[in-house]
This record gives sequence, structure tokens and C-alpha cells, in this order.
Amino acid sequence: MTGVIGKNCKPEPSEVLMPPSQFDTIVVGLGVMGSSITRELARRGQRVLGVDRERPPHVHGSSHGHSRVTREVYGDDKRYVPFVQRTNQCWRELQEATGTQLLIESGLVLMGTPDSALIQDTEASSREHNLPCDPLEHEAISRRWPQLQCDPDMCGLWDGSAGILRVEPCIETLLAQAEANGATLHCTAAAETWQAAEDHVTVQTATESWQARQLVIAAGPWLGTLLSDLDLPLQCERHVQYWFEPKSNPERFAPGNCPIYTWQYGNDIIYGFPDLGHGIKVARHHTKEFVQPDTVNRDINDRELDEVRSLLERFIPTANGRLIAHDVCMYTNTPDHNFIIDFHPDHSNVLIVGGCSGHGFKFGPVVGELSADLLQGIRDPGLEMFQIDRLIN
Repeated sequence: MTGVIGKNCKPEPSEVLMPPSQFDTIVVGLGVMGSSITRELARRGQRVLGVDRERPPHVHGSSHGHSRVTREVYGDDKRYVPFVQRTNQCWRELQEATGTQLLIESGLVLMGTPDSALIQDTEASSREHNLPCDPLEHEAISRRWPQLQCDPDMCGLWDGSAGILRVEPCIETLLAQAEANGATLHCTAAAETWQAAEDHVTVQTATESWQARQLVIAAGPWLGTLLSDLDLPLQCERHVQYWFEPKSNPERFAPGNCPIYTWQYGNDIIYGFPDLGHGIKVARHHTKEFVQPDTVNRDINDRELDEVRSLLERFIPTANGRLIAHDVCMYTNTPDHNFIIDFHPDHSNVLIVGGCSGHGFKFGPVVGELSADLLQGIRDPGLEMFQIDRLIN
């Protein structure tokens, strides 16, 4: 990449000369983060170009698969709680403004042994932020949700604030809103290269080139490829989602009768959702199968299907019916599983957003706001944990 501006020095808009007939900002990658950033910048009056290989939602990256969880009692890292509270408000505002159902109120039951990280960390987050999270004894879980089973030494927590985000409608709505506010979307080819000079950036696909004052790289699993100059310690992890037909009592898996559910067993986690019309969704979290995004295997083999079925027999036996479908997406992991939301260390007109490590989807709208603020010279103090210098030697 070419061109250097003083490290961590964001130029004021009045100091930058923009080439005529181009854009204020180019956003590379239109998954949930890029779509949210494109929408927010357009809402603020910027001329924005969003670039992706095809019109999202598509199945090539990380933002697909019908459903994602959002929750406020955030055990992964308590520092995320204010961000998830704001992002849930944003999703509800977007839902109300557009009349499109994006969020299904469902609640979440977390299950594991009393000393498991899932239970311990969630309880700690609940206490610190004074958020309700009800303890559940083993027998109470079986009585309330007979389709869900626990090992005898397991207990549970009930988070009534949790809900289901409908992935594809979320992406479609964000992009429709971006276009309604004047954004331009180019969704026929992936960005291949970029360059940054002091007063502009340039982005090329195989056939076209554009310039703007600023660039946002939100390319998900391709973040490392587009930032090869930084040699970031990112790992692309293959993640398989499954949908099953229930063997019996399908009504028990309908929304309203079934919450989102998560078990920690040993050091591993399996989670799933009620049937939203596609079957009962389940997936294992962080299986540590690291891949390259352009060559990821999108098929499944008998071994991994058998592993999932054995977990269904253990925890959700009536869900272990016919396999309806599967889908492969990718996590982009940082070593500490915290995001990157920061400027390139050598180019203060290039913002890097990604490394969401398998828990980012819910944060799309608030990351859109935080990123737009950064591009306007405003930094939220809570962004310290997302700074890129922690990943660069």
C-alpha cells in the first residue's frame, strides 16, 4: 500500500481535497458491519460507495444462516454490555422505521456445570451491570422445556432480554436504507487492491477503480488478505450450521415454546434456535478448523455430522431427525476474540473493521455509529479494547 499520513492522526474534512465526481468514503465488504457503516455514513450525508463480490446477503462470508442471537447479559466480555444495549435499541428502531421484523423476542437459556465459564462469566456480567439473569436448577429446565435435556451435574441461567436477529432481512434492510439515503452499491466484483495517499484512497476490482477521501475495510474473512502489509494474527475458522427436522413434538420447537439454547460441555459449546420455518438450527461454536476463505470446504462429512447428532441425542433428542440443510460460514478470529475498529497505523484515512471472532453480528448498527464517528474525528473511549496496535508487534 502506498502513501503515509502521521500515525493515528485523523485529518479534518476541510483539510482533504477530494477528486471530483468520486466519493467521500468507500466501504469494502457489505456483511453486517459494512452494511451498517454504509447506511450510517449515508444517513449523515456522505457520498458512499459500498463494494462486494455480489449483492448481500450471500453465502460467501460470515453474515448468513437465518438467525443470530443478541443478548445483554454478555458473559464473553463484560465491556461489551453498553455496546450491545445500544445496538439492540438500534435494531428495534430500524425494525419500527421499516416495518420489517428483524428481531424476535425469545429469551435464552444457558446450561453448563456451575463452575463452567459460560455460567460463571454470565453471572458476573449480570451482577456488574445489574441485569436480570435467573438461575435454574436442572429439574426446572426439564419441566419448563421438556425438549431440552441437561447432564445431571448441569444447571442453567435464563436471560429474558435475549432475542433472535433474522440475518438476511437485517442485511437487506440495512442496504435498502443505505441506498434510500443516497449510497451507491457495486456488488459485481470483490475489491482486489487499494492504495492510500494523503488526500485520497483508491480501490480496484478486476474491472473498475474508484477514489474517495476515506476507506473502510470491512471484508470479514478477507481482512488479512487486504491488509497483508500488516501481517495481522487473524485466523479464519470454518463454522457449520445445521437444520434438522424434529423426530416428534414439532410444536415444542416453535417460537414462543422454545428459547435460544446453549450448552457448555467441557471446554466446548453447542447452541441453537427454535424453528423459524427452516428447521431446528444447531451449531458447534469454535471448532478450531482453520481455513483459507477462498478454499473453505462448504460440504460436510459423515464424521462431523455424526458428532453433531451425538450431541443432539445428548441434549435435544427429539430434534435429531432428518437433516434438512447445512451451511458453512466463517469466523475471523483475533487472538483475544475482540474486534478491530481502528485506523490503519500508516494511513489515517483507512479505517479497519473486523475480526469479530464469531460474536459480531448483533453489534452491526452500533459499529456503524462508532465507525462513522471515528471517520468524523470522534472517538468513543470504550473503543480502546478494539485498537489495532495490540495485534502488531
